[in-house]
Amino acid sequence: MKPFKLAQAAVCLVLTWSSTLGQAQSGSAPVTRMQVQTQSDAPDLQCGLPPPKPRPPRPADPDPVEWPTQAEVDQQVQTYLKAASQRPEPAPNEGPVAAPLWPRVGASLLRVGIWSDSHLAAGFFTQELQRLSRLAPDQVRARFVPANLGRAGVRLPLRKTCVSPDWHYEPAHAQSDGAAYPGPGLVNMRSRQDGAWLALDLRSASRRAEHALVRLLYQQTERPILLALRVDDGPEQTISLQGPQGPAVLELAGQNGISTLALRVVQGTLRVQGLEWPVAPSVRLQMDVFGYPGATVGGWRHVRPESLAPWWPEPPYDLVVLAFGTNEGNVQPFNAQAYRQMLQASVSQWRAAFPQTACLLIAPGDRGVLLRRSQKGSKSAPRGAEAAAPDVLRFTRVHDEIGRIQKQVAQANGCHAWSMFEAMGGAGSAYRWARHNPPLMARDLIHFTVPGYQRLAQLMAQDLGWGPALFDPLPLPSPSPSPSPAANR
Repeated sequence: MKPFKLAQAAVCLVLTWSSTLGQAQSGSAPVTRMQVQTQSDAPDLQCGLPPPKPRPPRPADPDPVEWPTQAEVDQQVQTYLKAASQRPEPAPNEGPVAAPLWPRVGASLLRVGIWSDSHLAAGFFTQELQRLSRLAPDQVRARFVPANLGRAGVRLPLRKTCVSPDWHYEPAHAQSDGAAYPGPGLVNMRSRQDGAWLALDLRSASRRAEHALVRLLYQQTERPILLALRVDDGPEQTISLQGPQGPAVLELAGQNGISTLALRVVQGTLRVQGLEWPVAPSVRLQMDVFGYPGATVGGWRHVRPESLAPWWPEPPYDLVVLAFGTNEGNVQPFNAQAYRQMLQASVSQWRAAFPQTACLLIAPGDRGVLLRRSQKGSKSAPRGAEAAAPDVLRFTRVHDEIGRIQKQVAQANGCHAWSMFEAMGGAGSAYRWARHNPPLMARDLIHFTVPGYQRLAQLMAQDLGWGPALFDPLPLPSPSPSPSPAANR
């Protein structure tokens, strides 16, 4: 496939749709439908982006950062555990009884939606959950693709993604516009630059085109938006999107599966809010992962539930997972009361959008600190004062507190709670996981390695009952015995 950016001189077919003709209704979002021509063997997608500029080599750090020694960690862990054992247990929060995590065991389709920060955005945790389900690869699919295309650290259910540098991300936790006009993943991609483009390979990992119907979720503006589209390396088609301001859908329908889609902004401001396609009847597990590096649960606090209604005209999930806390704990000094209020407001807003859905809060794991080599084992205190070792459990205390608060807020809102911190082994476990063979913790002592994320998924599956039994068909009731001829006399 030729680089999309170089194909602006292709033959164009202009299709202009009014606010009524060619539209149907999906929830409250108007839908513009467009027939496209597909190819049985479309060429591979070529981005056409210039190679990244090589970074100049960094000079050697004369005092590099390193892990604390295990002796330093163990000494502070003993002191921390002694103080924690004397901490009074908080009074349990009164709240509604949590709905079962797996309310549809044996059902034909289990639908799970996951909102998270970078930990689950990378996909290794959720891929291990899929493996543990023991479903065939074609029985596990996503319905939504969030609008974080091209974002580093995010794995999407796409074979390839190409994004020009003209797009800006609007995550709801940090951008007022992202919260006012959110896509399903609570993040948008916006461009006001004519010529901005996206190019996507929608095929599966086995190079199979599965989606004959693809919906582009976007925000309609007061002025028309002129787009150029190319499907499966065919000729460009130009379409003018018009209609009332607000959520809208551009629906592309092919006679067969669509392999590649390239989109270019000809004129106007385009705010992309994600992609959606129907889930095949053979799918047993629908898992939509809305992960965004740097995100906090506060994105839900800013979102109005009614603004999400156009994307979900009916309850879309049996279980929703909110996996946040690492970025909230990064704010120093950590204010536990402010975090509790923010978490409660966010979960309340989420509950208003999903009043009947089972929910699970996942608290972050342990986190370590890196020390300068000169600090290790040093006594850095003013002259005449008692020497003090560097605090290697600074984030351990914060993440432990975040886990306790999440458990209480979950109970108050009829949700379940699970803690990566507790599953890892509690205080100091970040250092133990980093020294494990193979390493389970990344060198930054914040994120995990691929085996580490896989191990966390395995621990959660054991604790919460995730496994093949969830997808076993329910046994059919035994037929009633036929009455004997003598009973009919």
